[in-house]
Amino acid sequence: MKYFIILLVITSLVACKKEGTAATKDFAVEADSTKITIEDLSQLSYVDYGVDEKAKNALDSWQAYATVSSAMGKLRTANFDFFKTDDEEFNTLLKDLKLTIPVSIDSDPVQARVLVLRTKLLKLREAIDLKTIEKKDRLIAVKELFQAFSYVTLQINKKFEKEAQNIIKPDSV
Repeated sequence: MKYFIILLVITSLVACKKEGTAATKDFAVEADSTKITIEDLSQLSYVDYGVDEKAKNALDSWQAYATVSSAMGKLRTANFDFFKTDDEEFNTLLKDLKLTIPVSIDSDPVQARVLVLRTKLLKLREAIDLKTIEKKDRLIAVKELFQAFSYVTLQINKKFEKEAQNIIKPDSV
């Protein structure tokens, strides 16, 4: 009887260990399934506008835009380090993005697009920080951020294009 109890306890301990490692392996597979890869990002479809030559000089002087542009480039390679930075540094960038818009491109439509960009930056940062967000939702947040950044660039290009037009208005009688 004594041997039977010892054998039962040892069997129970061995069985518990095996179940624990199986659960750990399942968790590891689940954690990898939420990781965003370059292949996932390459499957996103959105319109990406480039900077026009006329707008390039104005954008070169806007440091906050250059920082976000660099982060977008890294994000395309599935590098999320920009979104894992210190809260104070990230919030300072968001403030600078709004407050340091160069005078030559400062207009209501550009400010509106910058506001949307700031919102999407915050949304993606939250999606990355929360572990309960599904991969699909993170990819949607990334796509929305890419679109928002592209639309800021488009709006700046439109501003310079409109300024370049020489529209003659008829004299009113």
